[in-house]
Amino acid sequence: MDELDRRILQLLQEDGRAPFTQLAKKVGLSETAVRFRYKNLVEQGVVRTVSIVDPFALDFQAPAVINIDVEPGKIESVARQIAEMPETAYLVVTLGPYDLLAEVYCRNLKHLTELVTHRIQAIPGVRSTETSMVAQVYKLSYRWSPSQEEN
Repeated sequence: MDELDRRILQLLQEDGRAPFTQLAKKVGLSETAVRFRYKNLVEQGVVRTVSIVDPFALDFQAPAVINIDVEPGKIESVARQIAEMPETAYLVVTLGPYDLLAEVYCRNLKHLTELVTHRIQAIPGVRSTETSMVAQVYKLSYRWSPSQEEN
């Protein structure tokens, strides 16, 4: 990936529906060249085109972050089950006091309580959970891009 690919990615993050003709003008390439670069980025798994849904606009008013402590040897099994839950937006293995971190969106406190106490804590291998409700979002960005600087 070179500087032109990074610029194309940046422009697509600003407007994922921008036509290749517009992108081509902004990066100084032909439409064909931009289309070819985009196709390569997709094939390499660098970029995916998706729609982003705002859960708050759909009245999901109880977002939370759940830290999950899992029995040794059970992380994969527990993670697969949590990943299948429709409330789960983000799930990662972490290195620290907890094994998994899940970001979830629930309609209300009752829904969140049911999810944590009756579904997640009921999964074999889950030892404990710690839930933090999101009170206010200061930044929610899908515009991450690799740093231009070398560390």
